[in-house]
Amino acid sequence: MKIMDKNGRLFGKISIIDVVVILVVVVLAAALGFKNSRTHTGATTSNIPITYQLRVSGEHDYVATAVRVGDYLYDQENSSGGSLGKITNIETLPGTKVATFYDGTMGDAPVQNGVTLLLTVEGMGIISDNRYLINRVYNLGVSTTRNYYTPYAQFTGTITAILE
Repeated sequence: MKIMDKNGRLFGKISIIDVVVILVVVVLAAALGFKNSRTHTGATTSNIPITYQLRVSGEHDYVATAVRVGDYLYDQENSSGGSLGKITNIETLPGTKVATFYDGTMGDAPVQNGVTLLLTVEGMGIISDNRYLINRVYNLGVSTTRNYYTPYAQFTGTITAILE
């Protein structure tokens, strides 16, 4: 008896292409079964509280009265992770903005009818590779300036410190 006949069938019954397809299906099923049977050894990372300070410079007085302790803070450009935390403390300082002076130096200049707010915010996140990630996705970085908002106010702020 011949192994392959003139029509390309093994032992005259099954096509060589059918054998290849069956082998591919068996290999894929075995790989999927092996993948699902492995035990995962990685440790789970749980969220921890991360406290940071946000400086809001030279805003109008009405912004200061609209921001309250207990309000949730959000980023205008990045809302994928929800709130960035809850405001736990507000310090009000005289209003200043960074300005360039005639001699070419830069410094804080007073702002008329304005205040500077120092907000302390506590959010939940993780620390990964020396990066602070609020809600596991929002990267906190000291000296980053972004547009933020609360339910009653909108402002630009700079993260000045991460207190953990």
